[in-house]
Amino acid sequence: MKSHVYVLLFFGFLFFNCSLPKEVKLKKNNNKKPLNVVLILMDDQGYDTSIDGMKGIKTPNFDSFSKQGVRFTNAYASVPSCSPSRSSINTGMFPHANGHWRNTITPSLSDNDEAFSREAKRVDKVGVHEYINTLPEILQENGFFTAITQKFHMSPPWKFPYSDRNSVHNDPEKYKKVIAEFIDASGDKPFFFQANISPPHRNFDAHMKKFPEYMPDVNNIVVPDYLPDTPLMREDLSKYYGCVQLADACAGAIIETLKRKGEFENTLIIFTSDQGQPYHRAKASAYAEGLHVPYAVVGPNISKSQVSKALISHVDIMPTILSFLSLPIPETVQGKSILPIITGKQDTVTDRKYIFAEHNSHGPDKREHYPSRVVFDGRFYLIRNLMPNKSYLLPADLREYKGWSNRSYEATVKAKETHPMQYNLLKTLEKGRPGVELYDMQNDQSQLKNLANNPAYKAKKIELRTALNKWRKETGDIENNPVKIKTRLPLKS
Repeated sequence: MKSHVYVLLFFGFLFFNCSLPKEVKLKKNNNKKPLNVVLILMDDQGYDTSIDGMKGIKTPNFDSFSKQGVRFTNAYASVPSCSPSRSSINTGMFPHANGHWRNTITPSLSDNDEAFSREAKRVDKVGVHEYINTLPEILQENGFFTAITQKFHMSPPWKFPYSDRNSVHNDPEKYKKVIAEFIDASGDKPFFFQANISPPHRNFDAHMKKFPEYMPDVNNIVVPDYLPDTPLMREDLSKYYGCVQLADACAGAIIETLKRKGEFENTLIIFTSDQGQPYHRAKASAYAEGLHVPYAVVGPNISKSQVSKALISHVDIMPTILSFLSLPIPETVQGKSILPIITGKQDTVTDRKYIFAEHNSHGPDKREHYPSRVVFDGRFYLIRNLMPNKSYLLPADLREYKGWSNRSYEATVKAKETHPMQYNLLKTLEKGRPGVELYDMQNDQSQLKNLANNPAYKAKKIELRTALNKWRKETGDIENNPVKIKTRLPLKS
């Protein structure tokens, strides 16, 4: 008799539960806001913030933001050029592996939808392989509203779908308006914004002419050791640092808008730069000044007021975002999630002793090809130049005043007699570098003294070369000449 009662009670419970009005269930599920993601990406900003120790400038927004989350002191881009860096971020892969190994011609964000589709009339032959799942693709497939600002610069365009685009690039007040519009357009959907900011990418004059209030005192700024400290160089650098301060204001406007719209507390925000400083021996080179970037993370359940020395790479951004959202990570991803670090569960990335980076070519001009590979253990930094005897043409934005307002190249050449070391560093870039370079970053942050031929560091050189060779083999990096890297592959059968 009791068993019959239990059966009746069980089926009664099922009937009552299944017959609840649907709107009641939906209301219960909607009590919790969806998790969002915002990637704030500066353009060509090196590891130059006031909280990270750069004197003569102020970056109050990055500084205060960092204190609300986790700041990383050993964050490195995977490549020191814009297009391949952004595609690397959005695939979690190194450029030699995803196929996007140099800067590419891509649509402007103000172009029509056709320019971003498979019907586009002009598409660069270099870009990510078709079979690779990109971050915007995965998020759109999972119901996210996706949006991007400033520039696109990824190839092919249809592999990076965005629900909305806006070419706002350097105006803090306009960023407030655009980000608010994006949030409103997302409706009930969770959102992902790639909030690109154009400064401190050159042309510095164009940015500072419009926003002169961000210019620092030329006498207070710091001149990196690899550049000559002359009045002309200080003039150029002061504009770079002014652009850094302007970029910080734009980022602050984005963060302020997320707070004002009630989305800050439920949004993972990653604040970094696509690559390092826009100077020779930095951008478009394998040296640390072209790869070392500011990096901070804030979001739900993220540790607060923490500083991490863990070695992290931009290939870690995609798996970190997917892990945060509890979405599966594609097998193609070569980076690792840093979620255990930013949630306080680990101090370092599991099984990571080294990080790696590369440079192949800045643009399609073969004179700009100079393939190099990097391995870094947190102190010792090894560069292997794959074509050491090759001459190198610096990209236009690193040597020309016209169109780019670059005075640094001119300043270095003019300082040949007064600053011969800095002049020789520049000329070594152009005329050919040694096959192997080894630097002690603890004692030589500007990488002025190559230890590769020093017998005291032979064991370290062998260790790092062995690690680099293993990484190249594991990631399919089989070509020393980037021209031979295959373009987009067909879809997998």
